[in-house]
Amino acid sequence: MQYLHRHRVRGFVTLNTLIFSDELPDVAEFVRQIAQAGVDAVIVQDLGLVALVRRLAPTLPVHASTQMTLTESRGVDFAHRLGIARVVLARELSLEDIRKVTATTETPVEVFIHGALCVAYSGQCLTSEALGGRSANRGQCAQACRLPYEMIVDGHVRDLGDRAYLLSPQDLAAYEKIGELIAARVASFKIEGRLKGGPYVAATTQTYRQAIDTALAGAEFTLSRREQLDLAQTFSRGLTTGFLQGVDHQKLVRGRFPKSRGVRIGNVVALERGGVTIRLAETVPDLVKAGDGVVFDLGRPEEKEPGGRVWGVLSSRSAHCVTLQFERHALDFASIPIGCDVWKTDDPALRKRLEQSYAQDRITRKHPLHAHLSGTLSGAVTLTLTMENATPVTVTWPGPLELARTRPTGTEEIREQLARLGDTPFTLESLTVDLPTAVLLPRSVLNDLRRRAVEALGDRPSHPLAPGETLAELRQAARTFPDTAQTAKESSKESSEEPGLTVLVRSLTQLDAVLSWSPPPGLPRPHAVYCDFEDLRLYKDAVPRARTAGVTIGLAALRIVKPGEDGFHAPIVRAAPDRVLVRNLGEIDFFRQALPQCQLVGDYSLNIANELTAAVLFREGLMRLVPSFDLSWDQFQAVLMQSFPERFEPVVHQQMPMFHMEHCVFAAFLSQGKDHRDCGRPCETHRVELRDRTGAEFPVHPDTGCRNTVFNAVAQSAAEYIGRMRGLGVGTFRVDLLRETESQVQDLLTQYARVVAGLDDGRQTWRQLRAVHQLGLTRGTLQMAT
Repeated sequence: MQYLHRHRVRGFVTLNTLIFSDELPDVAEFVRQIAQAGVDAVIVQDLGLVALVRRLAPTLPVHASTQMTLTESRGVDFAHRLGIARVVLARELSLEDIRKVTATTETPVEVFIHGALCVAYSGQCLTSEALGGRSANRGQCAQACRLPYEMIVDGHVRDLGDRAYLLSPQDLAAYEKIGELIAARVASFKIEGRLKGGPYVAATTQTYRQAIDTALAGAEFTLSRREQLDLAQTFSRGLTTGFLQGVDHQKLVRGRFPKSRGVRIGNVVALERGGVTIRLAETVPDLVKAGDGVVFDLGRPEEKEPGGRVWGVLSSRSAHCVTLQFERHALDFASIPIGCDVWKTDDPALRKRLEQSYAQDRITRKHPLHAHLSGTLSGAVTLTLTMENATPVTVTWPGPLELARTRPTGTEEIREQLARLGDTPFTLESLTVDLPTAVLLPRSVLNDLRRRAVEALGDRPSHPLAPGETLAELRQAARTFPDTAQTAKESSKESSEEPGLTVLVRSLTQLDAVLSWSPPPGLPRPHAVYCDFEDLRLYKDAVPRARTAGVTIGLAALRIVKPGEDGFHAPIVRAAPDRVLVRNLGEIDFFRQALPQCQLVGDYSLNIANELTAAVLFREGLMRLVPSFDLSWDQFQAVLMQSFPERFEPVVHQQMPMFHMEHCVFAAFLSQGKDHRDCGRPCETHRVELRDRTGAEFPVHPDTGCRNTVFNAVAQSAAEYIGRMRGLGVGTFRVDLLRETESQVQDLLTQYARVVAGLDDGRQTWRQLRAVHQLGLTRGTLQMAT
């Protein structure tokens, strides 16, 4: 922090992962340390951590990470109400979406402008967790989106030519949109830099600093073609404006390669002794030169491709062609096909130039200081330095200040001495002097005043810490449930219910299967059924069916709602269900106002990983919570012991929803359309799976907002843990259906109802389920240690 502040740069610390209950004491200590270090803000995902930081260090600003999945103003205002000072919006928002957000909230917003794009909404990707126990919500993303997949359409492999990386987006580059984003009242711009090198940081920060300064000056910013290529050379999977111009499924994912390839410089037209002749793709000078690294694109990036360091570049008789020469025997020319693309993967000259820009520790952006010098004859002299966003500093020389015998000290001499700021991060902007006339102020005194004032100004004050056992107090508060009339009513109902199941269905057919299920003697009917339909218009048919059957019914809201998409809430409001399955923060306030008598249930997408987060959501009116899918058994047990176990509704059977994404594979690869308006809606007529290299086939389902969810190929069961959960006070267990038939639905309900009723310890059920699931069965995240 001292280094950053010396360079007139603010320092933010990222704590944007989910925090587990047993980690809270260590996190509290870490928050104390960063507050004392003078950190300018902490970036968080976990709602419980927001509460902890606000209590521990009330003056430490808290920013909401993009991992909080904030996409519209209600969610932003919810975060602000918790104490968030700035929010980083989801990368999937368009410029028009951002304008609508900033027009309806006063909370400052930050947006990504450059770097890698995740195919899934940040904070909503469970792929790494599902496949290997490496949670993206814990900073351990295994980048399964960068792997090749085959597309299975209606049971058959679809030939997509050379497109295999169906979930790997190109990178974001929004330098041409900076002026519009500033006009949209965006407060801060973020460059993605995970695992990037120094040259990338230098190139991107230089580019966007120029873009911002140009926009603030009222001019239009453009990059020359050379500058564009240099920017791409540092790291690029192909540069696009991402979602800022709206959804375009034909541009976001090219599908040919998943990694940075640098710059395409041309294609092969001939193979000659000792060289390869290429037709150049660009007319800029020195597009390729001796020392550059190149690779020849075989269209199979998972295989080793020919390439190497260029030894020489010869002009060719053909227009726009050059011959690349290589070290003898460095290349197998027979492996290079005519017509293949050539990529420049390394440019040592560019790299050296960028490295030189930060090789010396120069302070390029200095703080302008305003100095005021005052004193009295025979008394003391004080120097006060002020600068923007900092507390003024005053230092004193006790004196005495005397009249000059020969040459008095003038204002210019004082300015000269105080302006000697050398390699400090300051420059003297202005000076006012309030001294008696004709006094003598020795240069040594002026220099000492300047030195002490600058030292004091350079020490950024730490944030004061709250006294007492703050974490213990928060945990105690988390065990006190909000006292409302509805709370009392629901508590009475909960205490009278025997342990039982809730079921999430995806269609009216599955709903009918649940409602018509006749449980064997001694097994209870489901406590409730949740409908999660692609076509929300069917909700009006689902509610009366459940009511006729005497079963409580909940309707699932969307995981993502963008500005202007409130229409997706209307079918839920009109259907007037008993419960709403809330899946994003903005929906809490909406449904609390639109359906005040309806019970709100917080789904797994709210990422409830500790008792402090649970307490936040209980205080906001949620009556039941589905815990995060990131929790192991020990971690979930720790939450239950610190909270209200009867209010938790764990999912005990499901195919994990892995990717939830704006990218629609139906539109991208089964149509020529850019979005729902011209894609022809192939999702309504085709069934799709994505097959990975192991042969696993992952179902892809659209929602009504034309977003896709990719589900795990393998079901997971927590049947063996139900008894332990019951022992801790959990009374309701959820089964999530996906593509099960009527008979499969009813078999599942019978098996899990037996476990919940205590007639089976879960082991037999687990073995039976494993036997009937052809693709296998896992115990999921509960058995994993994170």
